[in-house]
Amino acid sequence: MNTLTVMTYNVGNGRARPDRLVQILRASGADLVGLQELCSDQAEALAAQLSDQYPHQSLYPDGFAGKALLSRFPLLEAGQIHLVPGRPDLIATVDIAGSLLQIIIAHPPPPVLGFVGLQFNPLTRLQLETLAHLAVRRPPAILLADLNLTSYQREYTRLRTAGLRDAYQEVGKGCGNTLPRRIGPWKRFLRLNRLLSWLPLFPLLRVDYILYTGQLAATESWVGEDAGSDHLPVLARLAFYGAKP
Repeated sequence: MNTLTVMTYNVGNGRARPDRLVQILRASGADLVGLQELCSDQAEALAAQLSDQYPHQSLYPDGFAGKALLSRFPLLEAGQIHLVPGRPDLIATVDIAGSLLQIIIAHPPPPVLGFVGLQFNPLTRLQLETLAHLAVRRPPAILLADLNLTSYQREYTRLRTAGLRDAYQEVGKGCGNTLPRRIGPWKRFLRLNRLLSWLPLFPLLRVDYILYTGQLAATESWVGEDAGSDHLPVLARLAFYGAKP
């Protein structure tokens, strides 16, 4: 059995300053890090300054669509999957002392306001279902994601019903809220955002998740330190029982 520390973090399309982000990740103790909304400046800093701690990196800097996996362990394969136009997810296989672990890093589009409140469009619902299917069909797997949904929504229930377990819900303490840490980069708040981007807020929503399948068990989960994004990171310690090729 191995013990892994994993992290998921939406780094805010450049809002987490590269130097501060490097500092937070280096101090985190995480073995595997999944990032969403990675921009070019952040990716360059990770590649240049964290290759000693994370020698195996798969970086796709693309602003709101950006993703990254940082790993202490070799990556046997890593690449993007295109389930929603313009919003690719990242999937990789990690070799941990001869045992294989699937990692999926995702960031589906947020719900939109309709006649009956906030709703995901059918394509996003299909994306969420496909991500769950990809994880449970090849266990052990970990989904590191900003899912843009709360645990009260039916889409979350469907993920759990599909066979995914929620590390923070099982062993975390407190609410685990991660958003909004700052005013988000929405166009309608652009001027206010520029004026108050430095001001920390008290997060009200839990939208960032570490979900996992069998042959893994969460023993601890917590919200991490602020690097300047409008999200906070989530970490978990997982017992990994291994899966041979």
